[in-house]
Amino acid sequence: MDAIHAHFSHFHPNVIMVFGTLLLFGVAGGMIANRIKWMPTITAFMLLGTLIGPDGAGLISKTMLSESAALVDIALGLILYRLGNMLHPKAMLRSKRLMVTSALSTALTFLAGFVLVRLSGNASATAALIGGIVVSSSPAVLVHVSEELHAEGPVSERAKSLVALNNLFSFLIFSVALPFAMVTHEKSLGDVFLVPLFRLAVAAAVGIGIGFLAIRIARLLGPEDEHYRFAIVVGAVMLTLGLSSSLGASALLAPLVLGITTRGLETRQVNLSRVGLGEGGDLFYIILFVMAGAEIHLQALAEMGFAPLFLALARCAGIFAGIFIAARLTGADKAQTVPTTLLLIPMAGMAIGLVATTSNLVPEMGVRIADTVYAMVALFETVGPFAVTAAFRMAGEAHKGENCAEICAVENEKPPS
Repeated sequence: MDAIHAHFSHFHPNVIMVFGTLLLFGVAGGMIANRIKWMPTITAFMLLGTLIGPDGAGLISKTMLSESAALVDIALGLILYRLGNMLHPKAMLRSKRLMVTSALSTALTFLAGFVLVRLSGNASATAALIGGIVVSSSPAVLVHVSEELHAEGPVSERAKSLVALNNLFSFLIFSVALPFAMVTHEKSLGDVFLVPLFRLAVAAAVGIGIGFLAIRIARLLGPEDEHYRFAIVVGAVMLTLGLSSSLGASALLAPLVLGITTRGLETRQVNLSRVGLGEGGDLFYIILFVMAGAEIHLQALAEMGFAPLFLALARCAGIFAGIFIAARLTGADKAQTVPTTLLLIPMAGMAIGLVATTSNLVPEMGVRIADTVYAMVALFETVGPFAVTAAFRMAGEAHKGENCAEICAVENEKPPS
């Protein structure tokens, strides 16, 4: 008996156990959502995550969450890759309406966040970092709800492109602001500027390099080898994430660049952007959102008061103002302003990744920024699925159970010949 007791005394939960727990409880959340018609599945995933997380039943501890962070990286990497596939580089640059809308919504959202945080008594560097983070939007919520409702149309496609661009701009703004936050009496601006610049350059190089490699391999496939395209996509994303981690580059930017690169290089005969994740795609969404729910700290949310709510409202106002002004300047349909704004409301993966970067490089600011951003993420990820669902229906593009004959996409929808 002593031997048996000693054997089990060394029991320690591992990543594989966490993986299985997340999937089983995530499936339970999906089943609940299917029986409660008004509840998006993402909301159910997060509620189940909170229930089994450290602030709930404790089935998953803080240590287990930390040790299983790679699961989130993989899920988010695949989602960011798919988002990058929605942007064809040349068509994106040719689309004046898309670029103007993204630039204005990014600028006004950053300005709204910066001013509010600065007026709250925080340093300019802190305000700039938070302002850069709140520019980002959640691709996972948009893509998942879009697939769940079979949403197709100009608003849907333009929103996906805007999310991809806004996340790219968010990373760039954050990278510019980070050196100013890292400056101390021991480190000059010149010393610290190279760190984020290096992370940016290496992430872009990794994404572009592996994108070329993936397309090169895809060109070698014969008609009987088409089923290997899925393996190429997953392998390319995993290699991108692994190299980014080993080289100290951003695991958020690299898969996004990978997706943009493969989209730009592919042809009608050789394309990877059309590779779907199939039923296995649910696995990645379950992992991402159940863990996001488990990360929510209810006590910290209560202690933050109304500050995150005011910042969230300022972010929504900035997004709406940018899209509305862009519509007036470019002659776009102003009736699409509200649904497009709602589609950009969710905020999660990129924001969480940038907070982690801040905590690693500027720990003295990391705690304050983390508390603020995590509170906003909890708010936006709770209301976000409802907002996105309402936006698709408001735009008349939710076709669950129907078969749309035509997708009204933005200029970059089809791959070039």
